[in-house]
Amino acid sequence: MGCTMVPLCINSCTTIRVRLFITGLLFIISANVYAQKHYNFFYGTVLDEEKRAGISYVNFSFIGSHLGAVSDKKGEFSFFIDTLPVTMLVSHIGYVTKKIFLDTTSYSLTIYLAPLVTLLKEVEIKASVHEAFFKDDQYAIKDYEIDSGYVYLLIYRYQLSHMELVCKNLEGDTIARTNILPYSPKGLIKDCLGFLHVFNRDSIFQIYREEGNIFLIHGESMEKYEKILSNCLASTYDVLYFKKQTDLGMGIEYYGINRISRERQVLSTVRDEKKAKMLRRNPQDASLLLSGIPEGRETFVEWNWVHKILYRPLGSALYKIGKFICIFNIPDKQIEFYDQKGAYSYKLALQTEFHPDGRWSNEIFVDEVRSKAYTALIKNGYYMLFEINLNTGELKKALSIFHPYPEKIRIYKGYIYYLYDLPGTADNKMLFRQRL
Repeated sequence: MGCTMVPLCINSCTTIRVRLFITGLLFIISANVYAQKHYNFFYGTVLDEEKRAGISYVNFSFIGSHLGAVSDKKGEFSFFIDTLPVTMLVSHIGYVTKKIFLDTTSYSLTIYLAPLVTLLKEVEIKASVHEAFFKDDQYAIKDYEIDSGYVYLLIYRYQLSHMELVCKNLEGDTIARTNILPYSPKGLIKDCLGFLHVFNRDSIFQIYREEGNIFLIHGESMEKYEKILSNCLASTYDVLYFKKQTDLGMGIEYYGINRISRERQVLSTVRDEKKAKMLRRNPQDASLLLSGIPEGRETFVEWNWVHKILYRPLGSALYKIGKFICIFNIPDKQIEFYDQKGAYSYKLALQTEFHPDGRWSNEIFVDEVRSKAYTALIKNGYYMLFEINLNTGELKKALSIFHPYPEKIRIYKGYIYYLYDLPGTADNKMLFRQRL
C-alpha cells in the first residue's frame, strides 16, 4: 500500500507545482504588460472663443479609438489615453468641430470652439481676376507695406536717388505723399508694435501721416533697431514675442517678454532634426555657415550652395491671429496655439502632405483683418495659394497667382498683393492684387 501511494503523491505534487508556476508566470507577464502600457492623463477647459465662457457637455473622441469623454457643466474635462500621438475630435452642436493633435507637449489644455454663426456671417467671393494696384510708365516700386487700411509705396523715377513715399487707400486713390526723399531708402518695415518705418543701411525713421502729408520722425540707427526690435514678431497688451536662431539656423526658439515684470518665458523650440543631423555629420558645412560671404568665385559657389540649397532657412513663423499667438512648425507639420499671455492652448496637425503638382512653400501668409492664414504650393514659379483651416489644419485651395515669381506677397482684407517685375524692362516692379 505504501509503495503504491508514493508515485501518486509525486505526480499530484508535480502537477500542483506546474500549475503554480504557470499561474505565476502569467501573473508576471500580465503585470509587465500593464506596466508597459503607460496612460497619459490630460485635463483642461473648453471655452467659447468669443465669450471666453465654459461650454458644457462637449464631446471628445479619438480617431482610431473607441474611447471618449465629455466636459462637465463648467466646460472642464479630463481623460486617460494610452496611445500618443493621437488626433482628438472636439465637437458640440452649434460650434465648429476642432481636430486637436495630442502629444507630450503639454497635458494641460485650454480649447476654444468657434460658434457656427460667426462663420455664417462671412460671404465668400471667388474671383481669379488680377488688377494693377499701382502701374506707372514713369515710376517703379522699390518696396511697399500695408498698414491700417492704407498702402504705402516707396517709388522712384529714373534712379534710386529720386525716391518718394506715397500713401494710397484701398481704392487706389493717393491721399498723401512726400517730395523726393533726402536719402535713398532700402525699404519699408512694419515692426511688431504696428509702427511703419522707412530705412536705409545705417538709419531708420518712423512714418507719420497727417492729412495729406507724410513725415519721417524718431530717427534711430539701424544698429539700435536690430538690437531691440528686429527679432520681435508680435505683441499683445501683456507680452512681446521674439525669436532666436539656434543650431546654426537649423532651430528657432520662440519666447515672450512680459512688458511689466520683464520675465522671459520660452514658448516653443522648432528644429529641423534632419538638417541638424546632416550638419553634425559634415563639420565643413558648419564652418561655411559661420563664415561671411567669401571673395573667390569657387569658394562663393560652395558657400552659396550650403547657405541657399543644403541648409535653407528654417520653415517656421509666429503670428498673432485674432486672439491667438500661432506658431507654424513647418518641419513637424504642426500649428501651436497660445493665448495672448503666452499660455499653451492646443496643437493642430498641418495637412501639407506630398502634392504631385509642386512643392510646398515654407512661407505663411496671414490676413490680419479676417484672421485667416495661407500657405502656397509652387510649381515652375507659379504660386497656388491654399487657405489653412485653423480648426482642423486642413488645406483648401484659394487661387493661383496670375504672374510667375511674385515678390513680397501680402494678404489684406480678402486681397492678395504682390510685386511683379514687368518683362522687357531692366527694373520696373509694379504692385498687383487679386481678390481671394
